[in-house]
Amino acid sequence: MAIVVNMPRLSDTMEEGVVAKWLKQVGDKIEEGDILAEIETDKATMEFESFNEGTLLYIGVQEGETSPVDVLLAIIGEEGEDISEILNGATKEETLQEDSLEETTIKTTSSSIPDGVQVI
Repeated sequence: MAIVVNMPRLSDTMEEGVVAKWLKQVGDKIEEGDILAEIETDKATMEFESFNEGTLLYIGVQEGETSPVDVLLAIIGEEGEDISEILNGATKEETLQEDSLEETTIKTTSSSIPDGVQVI
C-alpha cells in the first residue's frame, strides 16, 4: 500500500521548506533510514530520512521549489502500484484549501465595520 510522505516540520518555526536536492529518483528502491532529500528550512539545510521502505513512485515537490509543511512531498509504495487515487485526492484537497482561502478572503473584505468602531 502506498504511503504519502508530506513536507516535514523540521523545526518549531518552520512553515515551509525548499527541496534543495533529491537524493533518490522515481523508481529507486527505498530502505528505512535512506536519505530521500535535502530540505532547506528557515534555519538550516537538513537531510530528510525515510521511515518507510518500498519504491519511490512520485515526487510532488521538485528541486528548488518551496512547499508549505504537510503538503505532498512524495509517495512510496510497491513498484507498479496505481497511485492515481492518491494524486486525485491530493489535487482535490489542494483545490478545497484554495477555495476555502478565497471564501475567507471574500468574507473578510466584504464585511463592513460597525459605526463607532475604530480600526487601529
